Amino acid sequence: MSLFSIIIPSHERSDLLQRLLESIRQQTMKDFEVLVVDDASRDRSAYEQVIARFAGAFSLRYLRNDENRGAQYSRNRGVAESKGELIAFVDDDDEWLPRKLELQARVFGSGPEQVGLVYAWADEVAEDGTTVHRYRASHSGNVVRELIDSCFIPSPTVVVRRAALQKAGTFDESLPSCQDWDMWTRLVHAGYEIDVAKEVLALHHKHPGPSIGSSPRRTHWPYRTHAFQSISLWPLNWKAWVRYGQCVLLPGREAGRRVNQ
Repeated sequence: MSLFSIIIPSHERSDLLQRLLESIRQQTMKDFEVLVVDDASRDRSAYEQVIARFAGAFSLRYLRNDENRGAQYSRNRGVAESKGELIAFVDDDDEWLPRKLELQARVFGSGPEQVGLVYAWADEVAEDGTTVHRYRASHSGNVVRELIDSCFIPSPTVVVRRAALQKAGTFDESLPSCQDWDMWTRLVHAGYEIDVAKEVLALHHKHPGPSIGSSPRRTHWPYRTHAFQSISLWPLNWKAWVRYGQCVLLPGREAGRRVNQ
């Protein structure tokens, strides 16, 4: 059984997936499996060619949804079919630096079992290679106040302990956006702490195409009890109300990619 399971939802972006898989091949920590969940892309043959290129480099599984179900369904499916103790989430337009898994495994290993999530620093990079945003939050421990104020966790860097996911539940497929923020908040409410590897370990590449989070899927106006409980702890925190409202009103908005630190 691998230590890490890497879950990659993808939709119509086999070209970007190839760059990500190459960065995963360069990881110094080799104890991992990769599950690519293709959300019913039309270019199936292109995906199969990319998978074939990396099939001998590491443990790699290609899963395909029969119909387009959205990024959160794909992440949940990947988790359900994975076996690792630690679950790493990353999208196909991201890229990892070589020591990402190694350093985050070190943070988990040096901390208590109550640490349920470890994130890292990241950069957002434009098409011309310039850095347009630097994610440098350093919050750790019981971060419920900081997490409600903003989703400071860069989504391409997240690694979650499987036991924490099992307690917090699956990604909410009914939410139109900010599903990552919702999940990290539930982990904190489930009693888990958060830690950080203070080094740039991931890149998010800006591009003109759509976000994986905006692929077609079911949406409706959900009522999230835990989020309103959190916000009600600080009724004067207007930023929390505004940001939560943005998540409901702006489908496809991924919290970990949009909120400035």
